[in-house]
Amino acid sequence: MTKVDITAQAETDGSLHAVEQRTFDFNGDFTAVWWTFEGLPSNAELKVNSVRMARVDGDGNVVGEWETLPGVPFVLDWRDAGGPGTDAYSVDAPKNTVYAFFDVSDEKAVIELDYTVVNGVQAYKDVAEVNWKYVSDQWEESSADITMTLALPVPQGVAVEPGENVRAWGHGPLDGSLAINSDGSVTYTVPKVNAGQYAEARVLFPVAWLTNLSPDAAKLHADETRLDKVLAEEEDWADQANRNRMQSLAFVIGCGVLCVLLIAWALWSYFRYGKEHAPSFTDEYWRDVPDPRVHPAVIGRLWRWDRESQDDFTATLMHLSHSGAIRIDRGTYQDQKSFGRTETVEDYYLTRVPAVADAVENPIDRQALDLLFGTIAAGGDSLWFGTIQQYGKDHPEKFLDAMKSWQGIVSAETNRWDFFEVKGKRYQGYLVTLAILVGVAGLGIGLLTDNFIPLIFMLPTAIALGVIGNYMPRRSVEGNNLVAKCKALRNWLRDFSSLDERPPTDVKVWGEFMVYAYVFGIAKQVMSELQTHVPELFEPAAGTAYGYGYVPWWFWYAPTHGAGGAVMPAAGDLLHTAVSNTVSTAQAAISGASGNFSSGGGFGGGFSGGGGGGFGGGGGAR
Repeated sequence: MTKVDITAQAETDGSLHAVEQRTFDFNGDFTAVWWTFEGLPSNAELKVNSVRMARVDGDGNVVGEWETLPGVPFVLDWRDAGGPGTDAYSVDAPKNTVYAFFDVSDEKAVIELDYTVVNGVQAYKDVAEVNWKYVSDQWEESSADITMTLALPVPQGVAVEPGENVRAWGHGPLDGSLAINSDGSVTYTVPKVNAGQYAEARVLFPVAWLTNLSPDAAKLHADETRLDKVLAEEEDWADQANRNRMQSLAFVIGCGVLCVLLIAWALWSYFRYGKEHAPSFTDEYWRDVPDPRVHPAVIGRLWRWDRESQDDFTATLMHLSHSGAIRIDRGTYQDQKSFGRTETVEDYYLTRVPAVADAVENPIDRQALDLLFGTIAAGGDSLWFGTIQQYGKDHPEKFLDAMKSWQGIVSAETNRWDFFEVKGKRYQGYLVTLAILVGVAGLGIGLLTDNFIPLIFMLPTAIALGVIGNYMPRRSVEGNNLVAKCKALRNWLRDFSSLDERPPTDVKVWGEFMVYAYVFGIAKQVMSELQTHVPELFEPAAGTAYGYGYVPWWFWYAPTHGAGGAVMPAAGDLLHTAVSNTVSTAQAAISGASGNFSSGGGFGGGFSGGGGGGFGGGGGAR
C-alpha cells in the first residue's frame, strides 16, 4: 500500500467513526481485499457504513469517478476464494472481516472503507480511552506514507491542554510521530509499517466529554480508574523506546567509526605494503632487452601482474624462432573434406632445428618444444598451425593439461625471481574479504532492521576497501626496476621513429626487440613504423648473412602473401588465435562431456515500541 489516509471521530456516545483510504499498487490480477478487525472491546460492535473505490494515476491522484460498491450477503466459501462476480462488498460478521470485491490488473486503486466501531471509545471512572491499531499487524503487505487524524469530542468552550486534559501516545515504528492539535484532534504520521508490524494510537481525554454514553457503556468500567495505569505503562514503554533509539544511534555511530577505522587501516596497509617502490632506473628510454637473464614469458607475467595469458606462449615461440631453435615457413597442404573432396589450405608450419633445439636449457623453452613437437607432433620435427587446432579437438583434455603444465613452468620461473611481494597479495585478500563482509553486513542490517542508515557508511566503505585492495599487490624492488626498463623499452619502440637518432638496421636486433613489442602489445604499431622508416629490414636478402637457419623475423608480425597471392595474417596473430580458440574449444568439449550445460507523559512527539493492546483491522489481497 503506497499511501494510507485515515480520518476518525470519537463521538460523544463512545463510538469511533473512521474513514480509511488505502492506495493499493496491484501487480498482477486481483479480485479482493479484506480488513479483519481483531481485539475489539468486549462491548464493541463493527458497523460498515459504505465501501467505495477509484482508480488513481502514478502520482496517486484519483482518475475518474468514485464507484460506490453495493453490499451483498456473505458466503462462507468466499473466505478462501471466489466472490460475487461483480464489484461489491460483504461483511463476514463472525470474523469481523470486511471484503471488497472487484477486478483489477496491474494498476493502482484507492479503496475507501467507512465504518463505525460502536463503543470503540472506552469510558472509565477518571478518563476515556481510545486504544486503536489503525494499521494492524495482520496486513500481509507493508503500508507507506501513513497519516491518521483522530478528532475528539471537545465540548464547546473547552480549551485543549496537551498533557493535561488530552494525552496521546503512539506505538509502532520508532520513526513515527504524533501531534496534539489545538482543535482537539491528534495527528499521527508514520513513513512505513512493514507487514507484521503495527501502528497504534492511544489517547486519553476527560470521560465527561462523552455526554451521550449508553447506560451499559457507562457502567462497564465505572468503578475502574485508568489514568495511573496507562501512565505507568507508557512510561515504561517510552523509556524502552528511548533506550532503543539510543542503542540505534550508538549502533549507527559505531558503524561509522568502524568504517573510518577500516579505511584508515586499509590506507595504512597500502602505504606500508601496497605502494609501489620507487625504481632506481628513471630514464625515459631503454635501447636494449630488459634483462637477458629473464625469459620473455616471465617478462610478460611481470608486465601483467602475474596474470596468465596465451600471449606468453606465442612470445615464447617467437623467442625460439629468433634464437634459431625453430623456423617458420608458409606452405600449402590438402585437407580432406566430406564426400571425398579435398581443399588446398595455405598455412604456416614450424620446424624444429635439432642442432639448436637440443641445446636449449631454459625450462620454459624446453617445455614449449616438448608440447609442440613431442605431444602435438608426436615426436616429429615439424607441424602445421592447423595441426595444433586439430589436436585440441581430438584430445581436448591432453591439450589443456599440456598448456596448464607449460603455464605452471612459467609460474615457477616467475616465482623463482621473487618479482612480487607476498605481503601485498596477502593483504589484498584481507581487504577484498573485508569489502565483501562490510557490503553484505550493511545490506543485511538494512533488510533485517529496516534501518538503511548504516548502509550509507558501509557501502562506500566496502567500495573503498575493494579499490584499495585492488592496488595492494606490488612488485619487489628488483621487479619494479625491471618494469621501469620494460616501460622505457616500450617508450623507445613506440617513439624511435620520431627521435633524432638513427635506428638499428640489424635484423637480429629487431627480431629480438619485436618479441618484447608483442609482449607489450605494440607489435603492429612498431611494424608499421619499421616498414616506413627502415624498409631495408624487409628486403629478401636482409637475413641471408645469418645463414640458412635464420627465419625472416617479420613473418611473425606482418601479413605475408601465400602461394596463390592471397594475403595471409601475421604468423603471431594466427598462432595466438589458433591456440586461444583451441583452448576454448577444448574447455567447451570437456565441460560438455561432464554435463555442465547452461540452464512518556502523553504530550505528543515520538512513538514507543510498546502497546499492541488496541483493536484494529488488518488483512490482505488476492
